[in-house]
Amino acid sequence: MNALTEIHPSHEEKEDLYYAVHKGLRLAAARMLIALGQLDPFDRDAVAATLGQLSDLIGMGMSHLTHENREIHALLDTSLPGVADHAGEDHEHHVETFEELSRLASELASAEGDDRPLLLRRLYQRFALFIADDFRHMHEEETEIQPRIEAHYSAAEITGIRERIVGAIAPEKMVLFTRAMLSAASRPERVGLVTGMQAGMPAPVFAGVMGAVVGEPWSFGDWDRMEALLC
Repeated sequence: MNALTEIHPSHEEKEDLYYAVHKGLRLAAARMLIALGQLDPFDRDAVAATLGQLSDLIGMGMSHLTHENREIHALLDTSLPGVADHAGEDHEHHVETFEELSRLASELASAEGDDRPLLLRRLYQRFALFIADDFRHMHEEETEIQPRIEAHYSAAEITGIRERIVGAIAPEKMVLFTRAMLSAASRPERVGLVTGMQAGMPAPVFAGVMGAVVGEPWSFGDWDRMEALLC
């Protein structure tokens, strides 16, 4: 893997299937690592809240890799055999890691007394190893798989992949993904994401989704307020 992989722009503008959602997942993972590192193992309410956030993040990860397997890897296996093999192996390891993290979290939640600091430390260290591996994995998808997708599929075909993925995400998970993506985005990226959502949804649906994402009613165009709520 070359960390300085050169990305050549296509003459036809095509969507990047990975970058925006990966930015969101990276931010969510980084925030989770900090939260675990700062967590007081004897504050049961704080532990419960943080482990709930970890469960949400694991759920996002499972949803993300499931949709990639079904909509991206399956397609590549047919037209470009072998291109997604390594990423697919990573996904299998991710599932195993999610199960391990869930077990460690459960052990911490139910532990009593002096065992709690050690169990939290184990969870923190295992999560740190996971995101180190996951960040490498996401870089590979962005710099090796995405260019192959752009070279072999039309803009319409790539948009279709993204639409099928988005359409299969449960509403409650879509709120989590959208919140993470908007939090991680630059302001121009954030404007583009929200403008695209507004164009594709009836006004009441858009208002409801954005209210769920930011946690209160939000007026289109109030970007400073959004940044204050999310970032």
